[in-house]
Amino acid sequence: MLTFDSLLGNNDLKNALRHALEGRFPQAILLTGPSGIGKLTLARILAAALLCEGTGMRPCGVCTACRKVADSLHSDVSLIDMGDAEIKVETARTIRSECAVLPGDGERRVFLIRHAHNMNASAQNALLKLLEEPPSYAFFILMTENAGAILPTILSRCTRFALAPLDTASVVALLRRSYPEKNAAELQAAAAGCQGIAGDAIAALSDDTGEMAQYAGAFADALASRDELEIFRAAEQCSSLTRQQFSHVLAALRTALRDAIFDANGMQAPLLPALREQSHVLARALTVRQLLALYDWMGELDSRISRNPGMALLTGCLAAGSYERIQR
Repeated sequence: MLTFDSLLGNNDLKNALRHALEGRFPQAILLTGPSGIGKLTLARILAAALLCEGTGMRPCGVCTACRKVADSLHSDVSLIDMGDAEIKVETARTIRSECAVLPGDGERRVFLIRHAHNMNASAQNALLKLLEEPPSYAFFILMTENAGAILPTILSRCTRFALAPLDTASVVALLRRSYPEKNAAELQAAAAGCQGIAGDAIAALSDDTGEMAQYAGAFADALASRDELEIFRAAEQCSSLTRQQFSHVLAALRTALRDAIFDANGMQAPLLPALREQSHVLARALTVRQLLALYDWMGELDSRISRNPGMALLTGCLAAGSYERIQR
């Protein structure tokens, strides 16, 4: 059932949106926050609320419209999701064409645009006119991890809402429902290492976690060797990954580095048991200052992913930046 309760935390934001739905809801909004924080979940909740046929609190979650939105079957909801790919002007023109068609099932049409920062300048300019003068029945919900990549003219037409990270207890509660087969230690470790981003915690428990941990482990081994060529070779192995997978590798490396810092200070509390040995070796091969510098570098590099650089550039930066920091 799709209601505001489907989104954990963010109570102030949810109350503000509930209040806005009681009056004149903005026809163009921008949801901001890191990847995995719940922007798409909230966007679908808002789409259901705008199309809800219930008479009480919206979305009710039980009417035909709400159920169709929850099952991704509502004909008046269009999701534009190109993944990591650039959103080109042709896509924006398709949105304009679809928007000219009157709603079929209800009284409104809702367009959900994921990774809005991936729209190139031509696509954003093509969409601008529609956001300036939308049909009365059309609503646009844009989502982004990098609002700085969106043209000021687009930003000025949107009402912005920012999602906040969750507390660890809320993430554990979500993981317990999603992964009942996992033990408490695994859930706690994933929640503690995700920095309040539930999507990252889910990714840490997903099926490809072992593979991403292998990439992270190989790079950690190279860091411990302090050999420049080994570091570049280990980074180059990541060049075939998608940007999302590379982000998971960086998250694993950050957790392993965090564990190494704790290990170096005599505290044995690994958040990533799969890389326990690598963390232990790093704690003895590098200084705490170097480990902290690497930890910060992995976070900075992860933030650059939203700017859509090529994987060759990202892996080159991973190697060069890491080697530089262990020379200090």
